[in-house]
Amino acid sequence: MDFLLTRKISTTHFLSFIRSALPTNRCRLGKNLLSHLLGRVHRFVLKPCRSYKACKGILNRLAFVLLALTPLPALAHDIVLVYDNNSNYQSHFASKLSEKLLAQKGITLKTVTNASFSIVALKKTPPDLIVSLNSDVSEKLIAANIQTSSYHALTTLARSIRYAPCLPDCLTTLPQHRFFVLDQPAARQLNLIRLIDPNIQNIGVIVTARSSPHLKNLKQLANVKNLTINEYLTDAASVRYQINDISKASDAILAIADKDIYNASSLPQILLTSYRYKTPVIGFSKGFINAGAISGAVSSSDQLVQHLSEYLLNLNNTRNKIFDSLIYPKYFEVISNRNVAKSLNLHFPSDDQLKKQLTSNETEQ
Repeated sequence: MDFLLTRKISTTHFLSFIRSALPTNRCRLGKNLLSHLLGRVHRFVLKPCRSYKACKGILNRLAFVLLALTPLPALAHDIVLVYDNNSNYQSHFASKLSEKLLAQKGITLKTVTNASFSIVALKKTPPDLIVSLNSDVSEKLIAANIQTSSYHALTTLARSIRYAPCLPDCLTTLPQHRFFVLDQPAARQLNLIRLIDPNIQNIGVIVTARSSPHLKNLKQLANVKNLTINEYLTDAASVRYQINDISKASDAILAIADKDIYNASSLPQILLTSYRYKTPVIGFSKGFINAGAISGAVSSSDQLVQHLSEYLLNLNNTRNKIFDSLIYPKYFEVISNRNVAKSLNLHFPSDDQLKKQLTSNETEQ
């Protein structure tokens, strides 16, 4: 949900929002000089509004003006990229991302493995940006209260919430941190379900305490689309005992990326039980879909690299969305298991057609 639509206006939130919108590699003195002006704008222009929704246009225009007026740094960016060299996936991702970033003139990139990563060294010589591909490193960065703009990739909401409990909205408490999650946006998932079977009404969503923050946005969007989200709060030990009732009560199950629910131990039972009740499961990875989920929107490593590199190279572009702590994948593919679909007597457009329709919906929004 857009940050601007969900908060009451207070001086603290307003100033925090504007300061977080201005990248840390811009002139710090400029930020301080703006404080008096921001306070007066808030008092006389925004405070009379009853909600952010009422002031959205004013606030957006003000943010863009401030971004334009704040002194820009030189084009060079000093970026530190941290990854686990023992992970083939992270190593491949780091290599591809490095190629993209270094192709841009003025970029200075330093790659650091998690074994040699040092908070002390980072504080001694702070870069302009930090990109973390490793959850352990991300946890250390947040615990150390690093003030450098930090971007955490290859993570999920359920995983990140362990060390950033303010998620999905950390703009006030962790304004310098952004999380490039692997989770697909709620609107994309619900639109895919509608395209697969317009008759689906009741969608079962199994969550743990860590993945439950997904529900608020899902329910809000589902309400607009006249869909019903039935939530099932569980834990790793209990999910296998609940899947029978969940499958019976749901027209479809939307899987959330949470390893406490969907893992090598539980997945076969979840898929077999849902199949027995002819309840399609919407998956979140290629392996999950191949194992028996009917379909899902999935972002490849190359697509994630493309999105992250574009974002990092365009931080000074005011078109970038700066109002959310979570950044969902921009590029994706649709993958379907046609054998499962046929067994469930479900017939829907090709994966390419599904992707085109989903992309068209998002472009229109």
